Amino acid sequence: MKATKGRLGDRLIERGLISQAQLEVALSEQRRAYRPLGEILISLGFVGEEHVARLLAEDLGLEFKQAHEVEPDPLVVASIDAEFVRAAGCFPLRMENGSLVVMMSDPDNPEKSAAVRARFPYPLAILVTTDAEIHRLLRVHMPKRDGQLAQLFADFDGSRVSVQREFPVERATQALLLDGLHRGATDIHLEPEEKVTRVRYRLDGILLQGENLPREVTDAVISRIKVLANLDIAERRRPQDGRLRLSEDGRSVDLRVSVMPVADGENVVCRILDRGGVALKLGELGVREDQQKLLSKIGERSHGLFLVTGPTGSGKTTTLYALLSTIDAMHRNVATIEDPIEYRMPLLRQSQVDPAIGFGFKEGLRALLRQDPDVILVGEIRDQETADMAIKASMTGHLVFSTLHTNSSIGAIPRLVDLGIEPYLIEDALIGVFAQRLVRRNCSFCARPVELSKSELEFLEGEPGEAKRGAGCSRCNETGFAGRAAICELFLPNDEMAELLRRGADLLALRRLADEAGFKTMADDGRAKVRAGVTTVAEILRVNRSHRFSRSERADV
Repeated sequence: MKATKGRLGDRLIERGLISQAQLEVALSEQRRAYRPLGEILISLGFVGEEHVARLLAEDLGLEFKQAHEVEPDPLVVASIDAEFVRAAGCFPLRMENGSLVVMMSDPDNPEKSAAVRARFPYPLAILVTTDAEIHRLLRVHMPKRDGQLAQLFADFDGSRVSVQREFPVERATQALLLDGLHRGATDIHLEPEEKVTRVRYRLDGILLQGENLPREVTDAVISRIKVLANLDIAERRRPQDGRLRLSEDGRSVDLRVSVMPVADGENVVCRILDRGGVALKLGELGVREDQQKLLSKIGERSHGLFLVTGPTGSGKTTTLYALLSTIDAMHRNVATIEDPIEYRMPLLRQSQVDPAIGFGFKEGLRALLRQDPDVILVGEIRDQETADMAIKASMTGHLVFSTLHTNSSIGAIPRLVDLGIEPYLIEDALIGVFAQRLVRRNCSFCARPVELSKSELEFLEGEPGEAKRGAGCSRCNETGFAGRAAICELFLPNDEMAELLRRGADLLALRRLADEAGFKTMADDGRAKVRAGVTTVAEILRVNRSHRFSRSERADV
């Protein structure tokens, strides 16, 4: 392998991935810690692991690949073990022209390269990747056949009399949480019923059935989760919230735990906060290129209020983090008030509210304004006091980002009025509103062109484009979908709309002016994604159907 070395920092600056100020901070840290510059830049959060790996691939004259871009040969995968893959950072893929094609996260490491060459008696064709992609390959192609919890039940042959006394509670709890992590779930649900406790995993927004727990051991497993989350195991009458950290495959994942008393015990929901699995680039979220350009300009504003709206679980917080990542936090003081802090970001001052001690959003925002911030993220506007303070902060030289629960971007206007904000204040402060929903993506491995029904063609206004649908395969658990994308709409008031806002105009008048200005709804964005083969009409309608019955639905009974 012939290396074409270059100065890593300069090349990252040339590509717009870091700033000169960030490079100087990293070089200062390197002089103190004597670690590779790429490792320091990644640890500081200035650049992603993938960017450094791509430059390494260029230096070595090799190709960079991600896990979803390759399809390993099952016979080759069957010949290796997970321990070797983790230790060597190497995943063998297939034999090709007498050489073994492997993916390596650190091919420049002599010890790891020697271990790989000692293990395989073939010439190696090396593809460069990241540690995260290696672990993703492990989870997808070398999972436990029935899941760890199912395997534990298969190994445990206890009678009903001895199940409470001998059941391995700690192992079962760990297996249950790891099963959710390996499946790529966003939430793990434990739902006690009279005879059994159901375990369900939310995957790409849909709840899927997992391995049920015997009712006799449910209380012990829930108590174990409460211990891990530092909750009171003796309190079973009140809701509790906590947090725990799970380490597996070289990565740490936080879980937000919510416990609520129900008729048959305690219902537990664990929200998986996998920082490494979150896309913090607007393009990776599925935002259109024209919207990306407009959103990137919002971060350049010195003051004003920008809102992201949508229902719970629609990705509002992730979008806000992606927006914050475009702001130069080296030269601006960026601070957040959140409930809870879901993902840690470098250079941001992040604070978590605690209503139990009287530290809510309005108290946090009041205190934060005395900390000389330039940019403020308020996790959610829930009441008049928070809305009023956010508006006033945006009018006194601060750029404020927040979320609001509304069904559309323009719907944020009457919602703020309902919270007690005067229309003229909204006009003075509001930069814009971004509304979104999350739809499941077609699986890239089994998606095929399809013939659309009459109703689907009507939804697409007679333009099917390259509509596709996943047939179902092992890569997507036979669902036809893998991953999610956002469908969005961006409302940016112009001068004519501002005058209507100041007078407190209704939604219809605002919508009419917005349409004249070229406003595109979420339905329009959804149609574009269906025509591009990203998702299906059924997915768009699942998340973006009106609450009112259409004429065709009323007739079709």
